[in-house]
Amino acid sequence: MSKQEARKVTIIEELLAGHLLNKQAAGLLNLSVRQVQRLKVEATANGVMSILHKNRGRKPANALDPKLALNIIEIYEKELINYNFCHATDVLAEDKGIFVSVSTVSRHLKASGIRSPKAKRRPKKHRSRNARKREGELVQMDASSYDWLGNDSYLHLHGAVDDATGRILALHFEKEETFEGYCELMFQMNQDGHLPREIYTDGRTVFAYDSKTKKKLTLDEELTGKVERQPHFARALRETKILLIIAKSAQAKGGIERLWETLQDRLPKDMKRKGINSIEQANEFLRQYIPYYNRKFSVQAASMEKAYLPKQDLAAFQLTFAIHETRKLDSGLSFSYRGQKYRLPISKDNKEIPASPHDTITVATSKHIGMQVLFKGLVIKPEPLNTQPKESIIHISQPDNSTNCLPSETLIKPKNKTNSPWFGYTEIFYSKKLRDDISAAQLSPYQGDIIADY
Repeated sequence: MSKQEARKVTIIEELLAGHLLNKQAAGLLNLSVRQVQRLKVEATANGVMSILHKNRGRKPANALDPKLALNIIEIYEKELINYNFCHATDVLAEDKGIFVSVSTVSRHLKASGIRSPKAKRRPKKHRSRNARKREGELVQMDASSYDWLGNDSYLHLHGAVDDATGRILALHFEKEETFEGYCELMFQMNQDGHLPREIYTDGRTVFAYDSKTKKKLTLDEELTGKVERQPHFARALRETKILLIIAKSAQAKGGIERLWETLQDRLPKDMKRKGINSIEQANEFLRQYIPYYNRKFSVQAASMEKAYLPKQDLAAFQLTFAIHETRKLDSGLSFSYRGQKYRLPISKDNKEIPASPHDTITVATSKHIGMQVLFKGLVIKPEPLNTQPKESIIHISQPDNSTNCLPSETLIKPKNKTNSPWFGYTEIFYSKKLRDDISAAQLSPYQGDIIADY
């Protein structure tokens, strides 16, 4: 009998003995007078011990079977030792068919001396920002470098999460944090109809150039309508009418930072259980992992109205989110790009292309569209030009009597290889050491033809 139960029995005994009034007993037990009268009737009929709860000493109907509790502890110690208790509860339900609450798992594991590996840290003080009310109004975007596959590969996981609901809208693995990785997020969101109105991210050069080093526009340039040079991703967002907001601190975009904390704890373990060990398999797994995460962790937005932008045409969207660089046409309507010469075709769709020498064109390149040229509203496929490297032939008529008669970078082609002292050697550029081994008398008949590359 507990101390509280003993006190209750003593008060009812005093009431039955006439030492207390019903109102006094009700005040001591913190009950109503009517309830005290019921207890008095019960104690008079069945004894004072009958006023105690009838389930005293009984095993609860929902109590966990001791064998099942031992099984949970054994599974955790053998297979889930690095999992936090909440994640371990999910895995027990998915893989083992054991459906118990997080508190039950936590209570039995702690009773056996096991502590959760997830450390509890005191949060830093910062000014909170209210979440947006509509889904799709603001999306937080970032990338996280971590050993996601557990093989010291340290991939970069690019992600986009909705500010109003905490839903993951897109995830993609790349070896580095790149422009292409963030473009893949945009392609996923456009495919699912989840293009946001605003994007909230950090100040990496993928999104914004350093304000201290970038060149400012003059007043005349601003009056002519010229805009500041921007990174490719920021330029693509401007053309898509999506506002880019640069966060001043990590706490300002706390939604995506909390997402990384959760995924770094859960995702590597889940991929290891599925046998995923390559970046291709990991990206394929993310497509089915996103709905699972959203069902478990997303919340309802304050407003039922959604603010997503309309879905855009895939071909035009991929053209916008490509690398855009400008070139000038020469007199042959050709241009150079990364060491290769290209030219514009004469016409497209039976219409002449209105291009002239010295016109400025925009070259768009990506793995999705290849290479395209943007010129006066046209999208043109350029034609590569095959150019051969130039070679020079030098004829030396007067032989040199010195032993070192050959230039430092020359190749000798004898007229008659059978009698040549170089017979059996491949036609390569001979070093000075090899040339010194051949006497001037042997070389003198073959100094007529010398081919040199510049």
